[in-house]
Amino acid sequence: MIVKMSKIAMLGLEDQREALITSLMDIGAVEISSVDAGELDEPVENPDVQQQLSYVENRISDVHAALDILNKYCPEKKPLFSSRRELTSREFTDLLQDEGKIWDAVKAVNGCENEMIRIRTEENRAENLKSSLIPWKEYPFPLEVKGTCKTAVVPGTIPSAMDMDRLFYELEDKVPFSELKVISSDKDQHYVCVLVHKDSEQECLSYLKMRGFAGATFPALTGTVGEIIGKLDIKLMELAAEKESVADRVKSLADSRKDIEVLYDSLIMEQEKLLASSRIIATRKAFLINGWIPAELASKAKESIESKFTVSVEITEPEKDEEPPVLLRNKGIAEAGEPVSKMYSLPNSREIDPNLIMTIFFVNFFGIMFGDGGYGIIMALFAGYVLRKFKLEDETRKFIKLIFWCGISTIFWGAMFGGWFGIESLSKYALWLNPVEQTELFLSYSLLFGVIHMYVGFGIKAANLIREKQYLDALFDVGGVLIFYTGIILVLLPYVPEVDGDAVAPLVRIGQYVAVAGAVLLLATQGRNSKNLFGKIFGGLPSLYNAVSFLSDVLSYSRLVALGLATGIIAAILNELSATFSFPIIVKIIVSAVILLIGHVINFAINALGAYVHSSRLQYLEFFGKFYTGGGQPFRPLKPNTKYITLKHDADA
Repeated sequence: MIVKMSKIAMLGLEDQREALITSLMDIGAVEISSVDAGELDEPVENPDVQQQLSYVENRISDVHAALDILNKYCPEKKPLFSSRRELTSREFTDLLQDEGKIWDAVKAVNGCENEMIRIRTEENRAENLKSSLIPWKEYPFPLEVKGTCKTAVVPGTIPSAMDMDRLFYELEDKVPFSELKVISSDKDQHYVCVLVHKDSEQECLSYLKMRGFAGATFPALTGTVGEIIGKLDIKLMELAAEKESVADRVKSLADSRKDIEVLYDSLIMEQEKLLASSRIIATRKAFLINGWIPAELASKAKESIESKFTVSVEITEPEKDEEPPVLLRNKGIAEAGEPVSKMYSLPNSREIDPNLIMTIFFVNFFGIMFGDGGYGIIMALFAGYVLRKFKLEDETRKFIKLIFWCGISTIFWGAMFGGWFGIESLSKYALWLNPVEQTELFLSYSLLFGVIHMYVGFGIKAANLIREKQYLDALFDVGGVLIFYTGIILVLLPYVPEVDGDAVAPLVRIGQYVAVAGAVLLLATQGRNSKNLFGKIFGGLPSLYNAVSFLSDVLSYSRLVALGLATGIIAAILNELSATFSFPIIVKIIVSAVILLIGHVINFAINALGAYVHSSRLQYLEFFGKFYTGGGQPFRPLKPNTKYITLKHDADA
């Protein structure tokens, strides 16, 4: 159901503002609405918290960086389903008394990362230099040597496409007092050294440049290439040892992780309070807070706040044109469907919460499409174990609960269809029908389920209209449509698979009259709100055309047949395939077990996903499309939105 909301306004003294906001966070049931001071004529303003907010955000960034570093170098092993750590308010406060010590740990961790960045930079520089020197490893001269008083030594590169034999011949002919020596080669270029008499240096280099020669320089490097590479190897080893030492220092700080997490959450809470402060209005001596609170908590919260602070609290009902935030409170199977509906949209605050009805259809359609009781047992046992064994976060718990109900539904429909791990010999024990042998009957019932599903959607639309006291709209916009659609369905009954046309002939005749009556009713009423005569007369024509869309929606439910057949048929094929090999008995058992295990796991995963997606689609388009307004804004009370811990009041503990 949707929790009823009340408006709350608090007028108090400015010097108590921060304490009141802290108290509201402890209550955790008040959403503070934004009030723009510029919209008011009074000399008021929104508190300027930008500087404080920037300071807190910078500190959050530092702590977050420290936690990321700890997770990088010493990741914490967590169970598959983990929940936040629980702390009482007193434990939380006691931990933050050593905040200075925690900040020292944060700075130490971040300092280690800065050192690691420096080391990696030096490593990259050394690796790049080493890589550039490898081709010159056989260069015979120290790199600082440029020649003698009579000769010049010039290292460089020549493109690998050059014909080196021809180049040697031409160089010897054109510059007799020179020698070209190839140091090494790769796919792109030759690494060469030119020895030339200084009198012929320019002539030699000019000729070589015409052949693609590019001189190489080694600034600030002395000694032979081999010596330099040896020094670089030593430096890289030293950097690796230094990096390992820094990593060990980070690991030694891992014991501070829990305290740093508490510090992070305390800063997040401080940020939330500052953001809340920016949404109120204040003068030099007073402040005003507007917001929303669940109606059932309003009087108790008013008493608590007025007993602690010099503040006036006013509780009022929302105006007709106001949209309160939406808080859902469901139990049982209705709660399990909330993750599905929230993926689409929260309901509008003034409409009926559809989660109970939607979830019943969702899990049944899932069960029909998954359709194998054996798979359903696995799903239900897994979800039941997780729900019983682990303490889950609220949204995770709801989703696992949905999986549990989907498993129960799959067991039920598996029994109806005789589907148990695709074992064909068990299909004869189907309690209702065999989808493979009675496919047309299965299709007929699937279309019937679709009609029921959409009619329920129309019923909810009528209930929403009646709730808003729009009785004529409920009668004409829903009642007239249902009469018309029912007539169309009765007329089309002979064309439905496995339906005896002669037996339903009386219903067809009745359907003709019902369809005509519905059409007349729609033509007479759908243009009632139009201001001109043409609209009043012809406003009902689009409603008649909507019958095509309705029939198209009905056909969408044929997906129940397609997916319901797929799971069982694939499982049966896997079972048959595993028994076709003519191997020795031991080998055959092993091969069959592998095929069955891998095949059924893949079949389970693919068809469970398909059933979830297509069941969701039927809710979002065919069901919600008939009545759902949606667009509700979630209720976001001021409370500790922590990431790592859950705060409990000492009394609760």
